[in-house]
Amino acid sequence: MNQHLALLARIRCAGPGSSPPGQDDLKCHLSGRLQQIGAPALMEFAYVQQVAAEVWGAERCAHFANVLREARVTPKSPRRTSWQTARMRLSDLPDQWQLILAERIEVSEAGVRKKGQVLWSAAHTQNVIRALSGWVTYCRAQDLPMSPTGGTLEGYARVVTQKASVRTASDYISRILTGIKLVMPGFSSQACEFVACDWRERAAEAGSTTKTGAQLVGASRIYDLGFDLMQQARSRHLRGLHAAKDFRNGILLSVAVALPQRARALSALAFDRTIDIPCEGMVHIHLPARMLKLPEGQKAGAPFDRTLSSQKLASALEEYRHSYRPLFDDGASLFPSMHARGAAISEAQIGRLTGDLTERAFGVRVSVHRLRDNVATEASEHLVSGGRAATALLGQRDEQTAQRHYDHSTGLASAQEFVDMVERQRSFEVELDL
Repeated sequence: MNQHLALLARIRCAGPGSSPPGQDDLKCHLSGRLQQIGAPALMEFAYVQQVAAEVWGAERCAHFANVLREARVTPKSPRRTSWQTARMRLSDLPDQWQLILAERIEVSEAGVRKKGQVLWSAAHTQNVIRALSGWVTYCRAQDLPMSPTGGTLEGYARVVTQKASVRTASDYISRILTGIKLVMPGFSSQACEFVACDWRERAAEAGSTTKTGAQLVGASRIYDLGFDLMQQARSRHLRGLHAAKDFRNGILLSVAVALPQRARALSALAFDRTIDIPCEGMVHIHLPARMLKLPEGQKAGAPFDRTLSSQKLASALEEYRHSYRPLFDDGASLFPSMHARGAAISEAQIGRLTGDLTERAFGVRVSVHRLRDNVATEASEHLVSGGRAATALLGQRDEQTAQRHYDHSTGLASAQEFVDMVERQRSFEVELDL
Protein backbone atom coordinates (compact mmCIF):
# COMPACT_ATOMS: atom_id res chain seq x y z
CA MET A 1 0.00 0.00 0.00
CA ASN A 2 1.46 3.38 -1.00
CA GLN A 3 1.67 6.35 1.38
CA HIS A 4 -1.43 7.99 -0.07
CA LEU A 5 -3.65 4.96 0.47
CA ALA A 6 -2.14 4.38 3.90
CA LEU A 7 -2.99 7.94 4.97
CA LEU A 8 -6.55 7.61 3.66
CA ALA A 9 -7.01 4.34 5.54
CA ARG A 10 -5.70 5.90 8.75
CA ILE A 11 -8.10 8.83 8.42
CA ARG A 12 -11.12 6.65 7.68
CA CYS A 13 -10.37 4.45 10.67
CA ALA A 14 -9.98 7.36 13.06
CA GLY A 15 -12.06 6.89 16.17
CA PRO A 16 -14.08 9.35 18.26
CA GLY A 17 -11.92 11.90 20.02
CA SER A 18 -9.03 11.52 17.58
CA SER A 19 -7.29 14.48 15.96
CA PRO A 20 -6.43 15.07 12.31
CA PRO A 21 -2.77 14.78 11.23
CA GLY A 22 -0.67 17.81 12.12
CA GLN A 23 0.64 20.32 9.60
CA ASP A 24 4.26 19.17 9.79
CA ASP A 25 3.27 15.53 9.20
CA LEU A 26 1.14 16.56 6.23
CA LYS A 27 3.97 18.60 4.72
CA CYS A 28 6.28 15.63 5.01
CA HIS A 29 3.68 13.35 3.41
CA LEU A 30 2.99 15.68 0.48
CA SER A 31 6.68 16.34 -0.11
CA GLY A 32 7.33 12.61 -0.33
CA ARG A 33 4.45 12.05 -2.74
CA LEU A 34 5.59 14.93 -4.96
CA GLN A 35 9.01 13.32 -5.22
CA GLN A 36 7.43 9.97 -6.07
CA ILE A 37 4.72 10.90 -8.60
CA GLY A 38 5.03 14.64 -9.24
CA ALA A 39 2.07 17.00 -9.79
CA PRO A 40 -0.69 14.35 -9.43
CA ALA A 41 0.22 14.28 -5.73
CA LEU A 42 -1.49 17.68 -5.39
CA MET A 43 -4.82 16.25 -6.57
CA GLU A 44 -4.32 13.28 -4.27
CA PHE A 45 -3.80 15.58 -1.33
CA ALA A 46 -6.89 17.65 -2.16
CA TYR A 47 -8.90 14.43 -1.96
CA VAL A 48 -7.25 13.59 1.36
CA GLN A 49 -8.50 16.91 2.75
CA GLN A 50 -12.00 16.15 1.51
CA VAL A 51 -12.02 12.78 3.27
CA ALA A 52 -10.55 14.29 6.44
CA ALA A 53 -13.22 17.01 6.48
CA GLU A 54 -15.90 14.32 6.42
CA VAL A 55 -14.35 12.79 9.53
CA TRP A 56 -13.34 15.84 11.59
CA GLY A 57 -15.22 18.72 9.94
CA ALA A 58 -14.07 21.51 7.62
CA GLU A 59 -12.79 23.85 10.32
CA ARG A 60 -10.50 21.31 12.04
CA CYS A 61 -9.01 20.38 8.66
CA ALA A 62 -8.37 23.91 7.39
CA HIS A 63 -4.61 23.45 7.84
CA PHE A 64 -4.66 20.90 4.98
CA ALA A 65 -5.33 23.87 2.68
CA ASN A 66 -2.24 25.69 3.99
CA VAL A 67 -0.05 22.70 3.18
CA LEU A 68 -1.55 22.35 -0.29
CA ARG A 69 -1.22 26.07 -1.10
CA GLU A 70 2.38 26.19 0.04
CA ALA A 71 3.21 23.31 -2.30
CA ARG A 72 1.24 24.72 -5.23
CA VAL A 73 2.19 28.40 -5.17
CA THR A 74 5.80 29.42 -5.68
CA PRO A 75 7.16 32.86 -4.68
CA LYS A 76 6.96 35.46 -7.42
CA SER A 77 9.13 38.46 -8.15
CA PRO A 78 8.03 41.65 -6.40
CA ARG A 79 5.58 43.74 -8.41
CA ARG A 80 7.09 46.80 -10.12
CA THR A 81 6.35 50.04 -8.33
CA SER A 82 4.47 52.81 -10.10
CA TRP A 83 7.65 54.87 -10.30
CA GLN A 84 9.56 51.96 -11.86
CA THR A 85 6.80 51.62 -14.46
CA ALA A 86 7.03 55.33 -15.22
CA ARG A 87 10.79 55.06 -15.78
CA MET A 88 10.32 52.11 -18.12
CA ARG A 89 7.96 54.14 -20.32
CA LEU A 90 10.50 56.92 -20.81
CA SER A 91 12.20 54.94 -23.57
CA ASP A 92 9.36 55.82 -25.97
CA LEU A 93 10.34 59.51 -25.86
CA PRO A 94 13.17 61.56 -27.41
CA ASP A 95 16.43 61.33 -25.46
CA GLN A 96 16.39 64.95 -24.26
CA TRP A 97 12.84 64.60 -22.98
CA GLN A 98 13.82 61.43 -21.14
CA LEU A 99 16.48 63.28 -19.16
CA ILE A 100 14.11 66.05 -18.11
CA LEU A 101 11.30 63.69 -17.15
CA ALA A 102 13.70 61.37 -15.31
CA GLU A 103 14.75 64.33 -13.17
CA ARG A 104 11.11 65.17 -12.42
CA ILE A 105 10.49 61.53 -11.46
CA GLU A 106 13.49 61.53 -9.11
CA VAL A 107 12.39 64.73 -7.38
CA SER A 108 8.73 63.71 -7.12
CA GLU A 109 9.50 60.21 -5.86
CA ALA A 110 11.76 61.65 -3.16
CA GLY A 111 9.10 64.21 -2.27
CA VAL A 112 11.67 67.01 -2.35
CA ARG A 113 9.93 70.32 -2.98
CA LYS A 114 11.75 73.02 -4.92
CA LYS A 115 10.61 76.58 -5.36
CA GLY A 116 8.39 76.95 -8.40
CA GLN A 117 8.27 73.20 -9.04
CA VAL A 118 5.17 71.04 -8.67
CA LEU A 119 5.59 67.46 -7.48
CA TRP A 120 3.89 64.84 -9.65
CA SER A 121 2.31 61.61 -8.50
CA ALA A 122 3.47 58.35 -10.05
CA ALA A 123 0.08 57.88 -11.72
CA HIS A 124 0.10 61.40 -13.18
CA THR A 125 3.66 60.92 -14.38
CA GLN A 126 2.72 57.71 -16.18
CA ASN A 127 -0.27 59.42 -17.77
CA VAL A 128 1.82 62.35 -19.01
CA ILE A 129 4.48 60.03 -20.44
CA ARG A 130 1.81 57.91 -22.14
CA ALA A 131 0.20 61.00 -23.68
CA LEU A 132 3.56 62.36 -24.85
CA SER A 133 4.41 58.97 -26.36
CA GLY A 134 1.20 59.04 -28.40
CA TRP A 135 1.94 62.60 -29.48
CA VAL A 136 5.48 61.70 -30.57
CA THR A 137 4.21 58.74 -32.60
CA TYR A 138 1.59 60.95 -34.28
CA CYS A 139 4.07 63.71 -35.11
CA ARG A 140 6.57 61.27 -36.58
CA ALA A 141 3.90 59.60 -38.70
CA GLN A 142 2.61 62.96 -39.97
CA ASP A 143 6.11 64.50 -40.29
CA LEU A 144 5.15 67.28 -37.88
CA PRO A 145 7.32 69.22 -35.42
CA MET A 146 7.07 68.05 -31.81
CA SER A 147 6.19 71.55 -30.63
CA PRO A 148 2.39 71.67 -30.89
CA THR A 149 0.24 74.34 -32.48
CA GLY A 150 -3.48 74.80 -32.10
CA GLY A 151 -4.04 73.11 -35.46
CA THR A 152 -1.82 70.08 -34.88
CA LEU A 153 -3.22 69.57 -31.39
CA GLU A 154 -6.78 69.74 -32.71
CA GLY A 155 -5.89 67.24 -35.42
CA TYR A 156 -4.44 64.82 -32.90
CA ALA A 157 -7.51 65.09 -30.67
CA ARG A 158 -9.72 64.15 -33.61
CA VAL A 159 -7.53 61.11 -34.31
CA VAL A 160 -7.87 60.02 -30.67
CA THR A 161 -11.67 60.22 -30.84
CA GLN A 162 -11.67 57.72 -33.70
CA LYS A 163 -10.75 55.03 -31.17
CA ALA A 164 -11.65 56.55 -27.81
CA SER A 165 -14.09 58.93 -26.13
CA VAL A 166 -14.15 62.72 -26.17
CA ARG A 167 -13.13 62.67 -22.51
CA THR A 168 -10.06 60.58 -23.35
CA ALA A 169 -9.09 63.02 -26.10
CA SER A 170 -9.50 65.92 -23.67
CA ASP A 171 -7.33 64.19 -21.07
CA TYR A 172 -4.63 63.45 -23.64
CA ILE A 173 -4.53 67.07 -24.85
CA SER A 174 -4.24 68.37 -21.30
CA ARG A 175 -1.45 65.92 -20.43
CA ILE A 176 0.45 66.63 -23.63
CA LEU A 177 0.52 70.34 -22.80
CA THR A 178 1.61 69.57 -19.24
CA GLY A 179 4.48 67.46 -20.56
CA ILE A 180 5.46 69.88 -23.33
CA LYS A 181 5.71 72.77 -20.86
CA LEU A 182 8.18 70.69 -18.86
CA VAL A 183 10.35 69.35 -21.70
CA MET A 184 10.22 72.61 -23.70
CA PRO A 185 10.86 75.34 -21.12
CA GLY A 186 9.26 78.62 -22.11
CA PHE A 187 6.65 76.99 -24.36
CA SER A 188 3.47 79.06 -24.53
CA SER A 189 0.57 78.99 -26.98
CA GLN A 190 -2.81 80.64 -26.54
CA ALA A 191 -4.08 78.60 -29.48
CA CYS A 192 -3.14 75.34 -27.74
CA GLU A 193 -4.74 76.52 -24.49
CA PHE A 194 -7.91 77.35 -26.41
CA VAL A 195 -7.96 73.86 -27.98
CA ALA A 196 -7.47 72.25 -24.56
CA CYS A 197 -10.27 74.36 -23.05
CA ASP A 198 -12.58 73.56 -25.96
CA TRP A 199 -12.04 69.82 -25.58
CA ARG A 200 -12.61 70.04 -21.81
CA GLU A 201 -15.97 71.67 -22.49
CA ARG A 202 -16.83 69.00 -25.06
CA ALA A 203 -15.93 66.28 -22.55
CA ALA A 204 -18.07 67.87 -19.85
CA GLU A 205 -21.01 68.06 -22.25
CA ALA A 206 -20.54 64.48 -23.46
CA GLY A 207 -20.34 63.10 -19.93
CA SER A 208 -18.76 59.83 -18.92
CA THR A 209 -19.14 56.91 -21.30
CA THR A 210 -18.34 54.42 -18.54
CA LYS A 211 -21.01 55.59 -16.08
CA THR A 212 -24.63 54.61 -16.49
CA GLY A 213 -27.70 54.86 -14.30
CA ALA A 214 -27.91 51.06 -14.26
CA GLN A 215 -24.71 51.03 -12.17
CA LEU A 216 -26.55 52.73 -9.29
CA VAL A 217 -27.68 49.43 -7.81
CA GLY A 218 -27.60 50.73 -4.23
CA ALA A 219 -24.77 50.81 -1.72
CA SER A 220 -26.76 48.69 0.72
CA ARG A 221 -27.19 45.93 -1.85
CA ILE A 222 -23.44 45.86 -2.51
CA TYR A 223 -22.74 45.86 1.23
CA ASP A 224 -25.15 42.97 1.72
CA LEU A 225 -23.64 41.12 -1.26
CA GLY A 226 -20.37 41.15 0.66
CA PHE A 227 -21.98 39.36 3.59
CA ASP A 228 -23.68 36.91 1.23
CA LEU A 229 -20.24 35.96 -0.12
CA MET A 230 -18.96 35.47 3.42
CA GLN A 231 -21.87 33.15 4.16
CA GLN A 232 -21.11 31.29 0.94
CA ALA A 233 -17.59 30.72 2.24
CA ARG A 234 -18.91 29.35 5.53
CA SER A 235 -21.25 26.99 3.67
CA ARG A 236 -18.52 25.30 1.64
CA HIS A 237 -17.85 21.70 2.57
CA LEU A 238 -14.10 22.34 2.62
CA ARG A 239 -12.31 25.13 4.47
CA GLY A 240 -9.82 25.73 1.69
CA LEU A 241 -8.49 28.44 -0.58
CA HIS A 242 -11.76 28.84 -2.50
CA ALA A 243 -13.65 29.42 0.73
CA ALA A 244 -10.97 31.91 1.77
CA LYS A 245 -11.33 33.69 -1.58
CA ASP A 246 -15.11 33.98 -1.16
CA PHE A 247 -14.68 35.45 2.31
CA ARG A 248 -11.97 37.85 1.12
CA ASN A 249 -14.20 39.05 -1.72
CA GLY A 250 -17.06 39.60 0.70
CA ILE A 251 -14.82 41.62 3.01
CA LEU A 252 -13.69 43.68 0.00
CA LEU A 253 -17.21 44.72 -1.00
CA SER A 254 -18.44 45.44 2.52
CA VAL A 255 -15.34 47.39 3.55
CA ALA A 256 -15.35 49.30 0.24
CA VAL A 257 -18.89 50.51 0.97
CA ALA A 258 -18.21 51.22 4.64
CA LEU A 259 -15.21 53.49 4.09
CA PRO A 260 -15.68 54.33 1.10
CA GLN A 261 -12.26 54.93 -0.44
CA ARG A 262 -10.59 54.45 -3.80
CA ALA A 263 -8.88 51.24 -4.90
CA ARG A 264 -5.44 52.65 -4.07
CA ALA A 265 -6.43 53.14 -0.43
CA LEU A 266 -8.17 49.76 -0.23
CA SER A 267 -5.01 48.04 -1.50
CA ALA A 268 -3.10 49.46 1.50
CA LEU A 269 -5.36 47.89 4.15
CA ALA A 270 -3.51 45.46 6.41
CA PHE A 271 -4.27 44.09 9.86
CA ASP A 272 -2.54 45.92 12.73
CA ARG A 273 -1.08 48.49 10.34
CA THR A 274 -3.95 50.30 8.66
CA ILE A 275 -6.99 48.44 9.99
CA ASP A 276 -7.69 46.99 13.43
CA ILE A 277 -10.50 46.11 15.83
CA PRO A 278 -9.81 48.27 18.92
CA CYS A 279 -12.80 46.88 20.82
CA GLU A 280 -15.91 44.84 20.20
CA GLY A 281 -18.06 46.22 17.41
CA MET A 282 -15.57 48.89 16.33
CA VAL A 283 -13.38 49.04 13.22
CA HIS A 284 -10.52 51.54 13.08
CA ILE A 285 -9.02 52.60 9.74
CA HIS A 286 -5.77 54.58 9.59
CA LEU A 287 -4.44 55.23 6.07
CA PRO A 288 -1.33 57.32 5.37
CA ALA A 289 -1.90 60.35 3.18
CA ARG A 290 0.34 58.91 0.46
CA MET A 291 -2.33 56.28 -0.25
CA LEU A 292 -5.06 58.88 -0.80
CA LYS A 293 -5.94 60.82 -3.92
CA LEU A 294 -4.21 64.07 -3.04
CA PRO A 295 -1.79 66.45 -4.76
CA GLU A 296 1.69 65.00 -4.42
CA GLY A 297 2.77 67.86 -2.19
CA GLN A 298 0.11 66.93 0.38
CA LYS A 299 0.97 63.23 0.61
CA ALA A 300 3.09 63.75 3.69
CA GLY A 301 0.13 65.34 5.45
CA ALA A 302 -2.58 64.15 7.80
CA PRO A 303 -3.74 60.53 7.38
CA PHE A 304 -7.26 59.30 6.77
CA ASP A 305 -8.43 58.24 10.22
CA ARG A 306 -11.91 56.88 10.79
CA THR A 307 -13.62 54.63 13.30
CA LEU A 308 -16.70 52.71 12.21
CA SER A 309 -19.24 51.33 14.64
CA SER A 310 -20.60 48.08 13.23
CA GLN A 311 -20.86 44.84 15.17
CA LYS A 312 -21.56 42.95 11.97
CA LEU A 313 -18.51 44.18 10.08
CA ALA A 314 -16.18 43.98 13.07
CA SER A 315 -17.22 40.37 13.75
CA ALA A 316 -16.72 39.46 10.09
CA LEU A 317 -13.22 40.95 10.10
CA GLU A 318 -12.33 39.03 13.26
CA GLU A 319 -13.61 35.79 11.74
CA TYR A 320 -11.72 36.45 8.51
CA ARG A 321 -8.50 37.15 10.37
CA HIS A 322 -8.77 34.04 12.52
CA SER A 323 -10.24 31.44 10.16
CA TYR A 324 -9.81 32.45 6.51
CA ARG A 325 -6.98 34.94 6.05
CA PRO A 326 -4.31 32.42 7.25
CA LEU A 327 -5.28 30.08 4.40
CA PHE A 328 -3.56 32.46 1.96
CA ASP A 329 -0.30 32.96 3.88
CA ASP A 330 0.94 34.35 7.19
CA GLY A 331 0.87 37.97 5.97
CA ALA A 332 -1.29 40.87 7.13
CA SER A 333 -2.67 42.43 3.93
CA LEU A 334 -6.46 42.49 3.96
CA PHE A 335 -6.75 41.40 0.34
CA PRO A 336 -4.04 38.78 -0.36
CA SER A 337 -3.30 37.34 -3.77
CA MET A 338 -4.55 33.91 -4.81
CA HIS A 339 -1.49 33.38 -7.00
CA ALA A 340 1.43 34.75 -5.00
CA ARG A 341 2.05 33.92 -1.36
CA GLY A 342 2.89 37.00 0.69
CA ALA A 343 1.57 39.43 -1.94
CA ALA A 344 -1.55 41.58 -1.92
CA ILE A 345 -3.74 42.17 -4.94
CA SER A 346 -3.02 45.49 -6.66
CA GLU A 347 -5.36 48.45 -6.90
CA ALA A 348 -6.02 47.55 -10.56
CA GLN A 349 -6.93 44.01 -9.53
CA ILE A 350 -9.24 45.36 -6.83
CA GLY A 351 -11.02 47.37 -9.51
CA ARG A 352 -11.42 44.38 -11.82
CA LEU A 353 -12.53 42.11 -8.98
CA THR A 354 -15.17 44.57 -7.79
CA GLY A 355 -16.52 44.81 -11.33
CA ASP A 356 -16.57 41.02 -11.75
CA LEU A 357 -18.39 40.43 -8.45
CA THR A 358 -21.07 43.05 -9.06
CA GLU A 359 -21.60 42.01 -12.66
CA ARG A 360 -22.13 38.42 -11.56
CA ALA A 361 -24.64 39.47 -8.90
CA PHE A 362 -26.46 42.40 -10.51
CA GLY A 363 -25.82 42.02 -14.24
CA VAL A 364 -23.87 45.28 -14.41
CA ARG A 365 -20.24 46.10 -13.61
CA VAL A 366 -19.84 48.54 -10.73
CA SER A 367 -16.27 49.79 -10.45
CA VAL A 368 -14.78 50.93 -7.14
CA HIS A 369 -15.22 54.53 -8.25
CA ARG A 370 -18.83 53.91 -9.25
CA LEU A 371 -19.35 52.15 -5.92
CA ARG A 372 -18.49 55.48 -4.28
CA ASP A 373 -21.20 57.06 -6.43
CA ASN A 374 -23.66 54.51 -5.05
CA VAL A 375 -22.71 55.53 -1.51
CA ALA A 376 -23.12 59.23 -2.35
CA THR A 377 -26.52 58.61 -3.94
CA GLU A 378 -27.83 56.66 -0.97
CA ALA A 379 -26.43 59.10 1.58
CA SER A 380 -27.92 62.05 -0.31
CA GLU A 381 -31.29 60.37 -0.47
CA HIS A 382 -31.67 58.93 3.01
CA LEU A 383 -29.77 61.21 5.36
CA VAL A 384 -31.24 64.57 6.34
CA SER A 385 -27.87 66.26 5.83
CA GLY A 386 -27.95 64.95 2.24
CA GLY A 387 -25.15 66.31 0.08
CA ARG A 388 -23.12 67.34 3.13
CA ALA A 389 -23.18 63.74 4.35
CA ALA A 390 -22.08 62.46 0.95
CA THR A 391 -19.30 65.05 0.84
CA ALA A 392 -17.96 63.85 4.20
CA LEU A 393 -18.33 60.19 3.28
CA LEU A 394 -16.41 60.49 0.01
CA GLY A 395 -13.91 63.06 1.21
CA GLN A 396 -14.92 65.48 -1.55
CA ARG A 397 -13.94 69.10 -1.28
CA ASP A 398 -17.35 70.54 -2.08
CA GLU A 399 -20.95 69.49 -2.38
CA GLN A 400 -21.31 70.01 -6.14
CA THR A 401 -19.94 66.58 -7.03
CA ALA A 402 -21.97 64.87 -4.33
CA GLN A 403 -25.11 66.79 -5.32
CA ARG A 404 -25.05 65.14 -8.75
CA HIS A 405 -25.66 61.80 -7.07
CA TYR A 406 -28.81 63.13 -5.45
CA ASP A 407 -30.03 64.20 -8.89
CA HIS A 408 -29.42 60.65 -10.15
CA SER A 409 -31.10 59.04 -7.17
CA THR A 410 -33.58 56.33 -8.15
CA GLY A 411 -35.45 55.81 -4.90
CA LEU A 412 -33.27 53.04 -3.52
CA ALA A 413 -34.35 51.76 -0.10
CA SER A 414 -31.57 52.14 2.44
CA ALA A 415 -30.90 49.28 4.84
CA GLN A 416 -31.19 50.59 8.39
CA GLU A 417 -28.05 48.78 9.43
CA PHE A 418 -26.03 50.50 6.73
CA VAL A 419 -27.38 53.94 7.62
CA ASP A 420 -26.65 53.37 11.31
CA MET A 421 -23.13 52.28 10.50
CA VAL A 422 -22.50 55.30 8.32
CA GLU A 423 -24.08 57.69 10.81
CA ARG A 424 -21.80 56.63 13.66
CA GLN A 425 -18.56 57.20 11.80
CA ARG A 426 -16.71 59.25 14.38
CA SER A 427 -14.40 61.26 12.19
CA PHE A 428 -17.14 63.05 10.26
CA GLU A 429 -16.94 66.82 10.21
CA VAL A 430 -20.70 67.02 9.71
CA GLU A 431 -23.49 65.51 11.77
CA LEU A 432 -25.43 62.75 10.04
CA ASP A 433 -29.04 62.70 11.18
CA LEU A 434 -31.58 60.08 10.16
